[in-house]
Amino acid sequence: MNINDMYQICQYAINKAQNGYLTPSQFNLLANQAQTSYMDYLLGAFQQYQIGRPQARVSYSQNSDTRQRVAPFILTATLNPDATGFVAYPNDYIQTDSVRTSTNNRVRYVQQDSLYSYLTSEIDPIVLNPIYLISDSGYKFYPNTTDNGVSVTNLKLTYIKNPATIVWAYTLDSNGRPVFAPTQTGSGVTPSTGTVEPLWYDIDKLEIVARILKLVGLNLQDGQVAQYANMVTTQGQ
Repeated sequence: MNINDMYQICQYAINKAQNGYLTPSQFNLLANQAQTSYMDYLLGAFQQYQIGRPQARVSYSQNSDTRQRVAPFILTATLNPDATGFVAYPNDYIQTDSVRTSTNNRVRYVQQDSLYSYLTSEIDPIVLNPIYLISDSGYKFYPNTTDNGVSVTNLKLTYIKNPATIVWAYTLDSNGRPVFAPTQTGSGVTPSTGTVEPLWYDIDKLEIVARILKLVGLNLQDGQVAQYANMVTTQGQ
């Protein structure tokens, strides 16, 4: 399933419900809102937290099935903090998955209000068991050269990247109707940067389609969306 299939499914459902027409620009806007909403759901939406149990009902780290959904967005990087222990996030960073040393030992996350306890611990020295804090722009690692005289380097980061902006690009036919442009870029294509396909698996693309339709005002079950997808595939729009 590509982005054009997703657009066709949305058009089919909207036409069937006699709910108007979804323009390409509207589809691009809603598709990216739906993609962000779905990623938030998989990472563990805060709204699902319960009193006394700060854990979402669904989170990508709960089991292999939910983790598989975000697998296309799990990347690795090598971190080399500066003398103060600071290193910026990758440009496409959205959430930390794990941080390990060069020998694959775990580097633990610590909240700022607990830092003193870890820095002064005699039974669990940070020189042997590194820790890190998170900020708005990057990580702060301990030990580091400035504070402790030694530092950690060549750290292995696994993180969730921000999905690329989805784009359904098109050209206009002789009647002024938009025609999908899967590979073209430049003059005559809107937007000129061309189509950007989502990296999600097909089952997740249907989830995104369902969210797009919900934003339009159609509340469909997953089974209905899948049924529409089959109809579009076999019969056309």
